[in-house]
Amino acid sequence: MPQDPTSPPLTGRKREALANDRNVLVAAREVFSLHGPEATIAQVAERAGVGVGSIYRRYSTKSTLVRALHVAAIDELAQIARECAEGADAGEGATSGAVETFLRRHILESFGPLIISSGEHPPATPEVDAASAALHEALEQVLATDRAAGLVPASLTPADLMLLITHLRPPLPLPREQADALHLRYLGVVLAGLAQAAASAPSTADAAAPDSADLAPGPSWEDWLALWTSRDTGTTAGD
Repeated sequence: MPQDPTSPPLTGRKREALANDRNVLVAAREVFSLHGPEATIAQVAERAGVGVGSIYRRYSTKSTLVRALHVAAIDELAQIARECAEGADAGEGATSGAVETFLRRHILESFGPLIISSGEHPPATPEVDAASAALHEALEQVLATDRAAGLVPASLTPADLMLLITHLRPPLPLPREQADALHLRYLGVVLAGLAQAAASAPSTADAAAPDSADLAPGPSWEDWLALWTSRDTGTTAGD
């Protein structure tokens, strides 16, 4: 989870605790993605290289750990999206665009697949709702910069981006470097399709109309939330 830039610098012990907590979240996300709802805290501890007791001191139950994973994933994506939008506004990545940079960074930098096979739905809590709203706003900024540059069709939505990243970063039984190479390969295919759809639209104003663009209007944010919260196992997107 990214640290609040307005917070005072962490002491050595707190910085170490934050790093250890991130290691546990990384391990938990990978374990749940690979083993599904049957995954145990012992498996998470083994993968993280820590004792089971140290995890229970931080997360009293498996459900508590799962809730932390949901919020951490949302917060991380929002931070990446904001940085991509700000970089595009500053002229960085002018060739690739904010959407490509966002998707590429998710593949290469995020600590695991977005959706985990925990067997639990994301909880409807104020913390999750606030994180989701912040992510939605950040993704709108990402899309706005690329729409203005003609890099993506106007019909592409924040929900489209969320569904794309779940398809582009599924858990694979491969070393991270090999898995990333495959994820990036298919990202290239997706980006080529988006560029073609953007080029085929007669105008930004008309691109959202189903009869004037190759890409039909995408799902709404509410559609995405309904899909996300209705998942029973996190195995298909119906990542």
